[in-house]
This record gives sequence, C-alpha cells and structure tokens, in this order.
Amino acid sequence: MVDGIWAMVDGGRKMVDGKRLMENVKQIINLFMSKLMIILLLLLMIETKAQSVDSLVSEAVKNNPQLKSLQYRITASEKKTESINTLPAPNLSVEFSQVPTSSIDILNQSISNNFALSQMFPLGGKLSAMAEVERKNTLVEGNNFEIYKINLTTQVKMTYYTLWLIDRKIEVQKKNISLINDVVKSVESSYYTNKINQADVLTLQSEIASNETQLLILEKQKEAEIYKLNKLLGRNLDSKEVYAVKNFSADSLFSTQSKLEEILANSNPSLKKMSSMIEMNKAMIDANNRELIPDLMVQGMFMRMPRGMILTSQSDLSMLDPKTETMYSLMFSINLPFAPWSINRYQAKEEELYAGISSVEFEKTDMQREMTSQLKTALVKYNTAVDLIKLYNEKVIPLYSKAAESQVSAYQNSRTGVTTVIDSYRMLLMQQMNYYMSQADAQMSLAEIEMMVGKKMDEVRWLMGKG
Repeated sequence: MVDGIWAMVDGGRKMVDGKRLMENVKQIINLFMSKLMIILLLLLMIETKAQSVDSLVSEAVKNNPQLKSLQYRITASEKKTESINTLPAPNLSVEFSQVPTSSIDILNQSISNNFALSQMFPLGGKLSAMAEVERKNTLVEGNNFEIYKINLTTQVKMTYYTLWLIDRKIEVQKKNISLINDVVKSVESSYYTNKINQADVLTLQSEIASNETQLLILEKQKEAEIYKLNKLLGRNLDSKEVYAVKNFSADSLFSTQSKLEEILANSNPSLKKMSSMIEMNKAMIDANNRELIPDLMVQGMFMRMPRGMILTSQSDLSMLDPKTETMYSLMFSINLPFAPWSINRYQAKEEELYAGISSVEFEKTDMQREMTSQLKTALVKYNTAVDLIKLYNEKVIPLYSKAAESQVSAYQNSRTGVTTVIDSYRMLLMQQMNYYMSQADAQMSLAEIEMMVGKKMDEVRWLMGKG
C-alpha cells in the first residue's frame, strides 16, 4: 500500500517536472524565435537601406564637388567667349592747356579746352577669331568634365564592388566560424568521454580565433572603403549609411573587341580632348595671322579757345578784340605689325603653334594605343572572371563542400585528424572567396571597359544594335 502511494507521488512529481520541462522548452523556443525575428528585421533594414551601384553613380554625378567645379569652368569659358567678342573700351580725354599760375579759372583762363574721344577698331575679323579660340577652349573644358565624370563613375563602381566583396568575405568568415563552432560542439561529448584529446579542441578553438582576427581586419577594410565612397559621393565623410546590395543585377558584355576599339576611338573623352586641343591650336594660328592686319585708331577732338586765337606779329589788327573760338579735329592712325622688325613675332608664334599641333597629334596616337592595350587587358580579365564564376559555381565549390562534410564525418568517427578538417574548411573558405572575387572582378572589368570606351554598357549595346 505504501509502495503504491510512493509510486503515485513519484508519478505526480514526474508530471510536474514534465510540465516544467515543456514550459522551459516553450520559453527557449520563444526566445529563439524572438531573436530570429530581430535578426531578420535587422537584415531587412540593411537590405532596404542598400543602394544599387547605378543610384550611387547618379548621386556622385549630382553632388561631387570636383564635378561641380568643372561645370563652372565650362560656364566661365562660355562667358569669356562673350567678353572677348566686343570692341575695346573707348578713351575720353579732357585737357585745359596753358592756364596762368595766378588764376584758378581753368575753364576761361586757359589758352584752350580740348575734349577728345578715341576708339580702336581691330580689323580683319580679329575679335571673331579670338572668340573662336575661346569657343574651342570651351570644348576642351567640356571634355575635361566628361573625363572626370567617366573616371568618377568608374571609381564609384570599383569602390562599390570592393565594398560588396568585403561584405561577402565577412559573410563567408562568419559562416566558417559557425561551422567550426558546430564541429566543436559535436566533439565536446567525445572529449569528455576521452575519445579525442584536448589538443584537437584547442586547435579548433584557435582556428576560430584566427578567423575572428580576419573578420576584424575585414571590418576595418570596409570602414576605409566607406570613407572613400563617401568622398566620391559628396557625402559627409563620417556617414555610415552605405550598404551594397547583396544580390546585384550583373552587367554583361554584348560586343566584339573590334567594335569596342571603334567606339573607343570615336567616343573616349580623353581622345576627344586631344582633338579639341588640335582644333583650338588651329584657331589660334588663324587668330595669330590676323594680327598682321593693322588696327585702326579713330580720334575726334573738340577745341575751345576762351581767350581767342593766339596772336603773333603777323596777326591781323582786327583780332586784337579777343573772343571765344571753337574748332574740331579728326585723327586716323594704324599700327604696322608687318614692319620688318616686328613681323618675326607673329611668324615665330605660328611655328610654335604648328609644333604644338604635331606634339598633340603624336600624344593622341600614343594615348589611343595605350587605351586600346588597357581595353584588351580588361576584356581578358572579364572573360577570365566569367569562366571562373561558372567553374566555381558548378564544380569547385560543390566538390569542396562535399569534401569538407566528408572530413568532418570521418573525424567524428575517429578516422582522420582535426588538422585535416581545418584544412578542408580553409580550402572551402578560399574557394568561396575566390568565387565572390571572380564576380567582383567581372563587374570591375566592365567598369574599366566603360572608362576606356567612354560609354556605359547600355549605351554600348544601343550602338551595337544601331550598327
């Protein structure tokens, strides 16, 4: 009877313990779910704040201070064109001649009051020729704007994909740490039953610490890239609101090498700048040669003699009664730039400008060769990256993943050492990072190609369709 009572008591206790256990399990599950929801919300917030590379390029073009400076240079050059194509200011002179020192009435006691107005007239279309030089310079300033704009676009894309790559490396490192932690947890029971030694556990823990060190380095690299990107975007340098989209829409290249070289020759802003400089030098030669045409100076003078005409011994006696006299004069003068001692100035200037044109032409040829070489290199990098992406995704990573899983299973069954497990994880980590590096390299190579040809990929595709 007593045994039955104790059995009932034990049963009641077990029921209570079971209820408590169920409650604890529910609490643990609720806590886990709440933490999971928080993590998902944080990831969703980051993904919401993430910006595409195209939106950042648009922001940089809109806000970059250097680009704004170059835009104002274009405006300044346009205004200079307007200011050059105007006549020089006229000269006005007033003279009160031979006033007695005993008098302060300079208007009526002077021998003459002279009022003169003169104007210089550049002949032979000199003003329009100088204005044409400045118009060509405006084109050069416009080319400078386009050069910086395409370089800025490339820098933004390069930095963006570097930031994206660092994010993926951080993601892989965290995943690797989590996997090794799982291995540690799975072998802890074996350690307590003396199936594995302490050295194996310490080796796994040291590998985790090593990965955490790399994680810290990557976080600092990311911070440095954010500063660089903020500078390009024209944002506050301390802003942290920069997130790369995890799964971006990758650009692709749909053009032949020969077509890209043709677009480069016709559209690259640096080559266009060289052509504009040649045209500007030609305009300067035309303006220089027009300097050999004389300039005309026209002057008109009104003369008032308040004390009458100056008397001499030959003057008529009727002039003894002085009265105010007025008269005027006109003067026309030209300069002589073609004088033998002056003409060499213009001839030497013409030779200087022709030499400058030859220099720019050879520089343009060399620049085009250099850019074509860089274009070919970028194409090789792009094609290599595309092939590697396919290879890593379809063969390398799946095989290394299976190998790592197999090594962990073998270690748990005491058929291999912990060093082999760590090496397998290291190799898997390396291949995953190589995969992401290939993705970033493909997009960076496209950015380099865009910089060389001076066109975006969608513009290149449009030109291909047009061709």
